[in-house]
Amino acid sequence: MKRVFLDTNILMDAIEFRQHGAEANLLLDMSRANIIQTCVAVMSFSTLSYLLRRRTKEDIHQIFENLADAIEILPMDNEQFIESMAFGPVQDFEDMMQYQCAKANGCDVIITNNGKDYAEFCDLPFMTATEFLKELGN
Repeated sequence: MKRVFLDTNILMDAIEFRQHGAEANLLLDMSRANIIQTCVAVMSFSTLSYLLRRRTKEDIHQIFENLADAIEILPMDNEQFIESMAFGPVQDFEDMMQYQCAKANGCDVIITNNGKDYAEFCDLPFMTATEFLKELGN
C-alpha cells in the first residue's frame, strides 16, 4: 500500500473546505478505506492548533480525533532536525522538517500545495492532491 505523506496545508484544505478541500477529504476517505496509507508529522497538529485558534477547544479536539482516525501520525526526532539544519537555509523550514519526517518514515510521496518550496530540497516525489488522485486513477 502506498504511504502518502500529507503536508499540513492539505489537512487545512480538508478541515476548512478550502479550494482543494474535496480532494483532500477524498484522500482521507481513501485512507479510512485502506486504499492508501496517509501519514502526517506529529508537528502538524501543533501548527493546526495555532491555525485553528479561533475555534473552540472542543471543536479542535474533535477535528484532531477525526484526523487521528484516518492518518498515521509519525514521530519526529533530533536526527530529523539535524538533517534539516544540515541542508542550510531554506525558504520554508516547516516544509523541510516535514520532508525529513516523510523520508525517515518511508513515505512514497508528499502531497502538498507548496511544491515550489519542496522543489528546493526534496528528493521524494511531491504533488498536489489533484495530481496524485489523477495519477492514482491511471
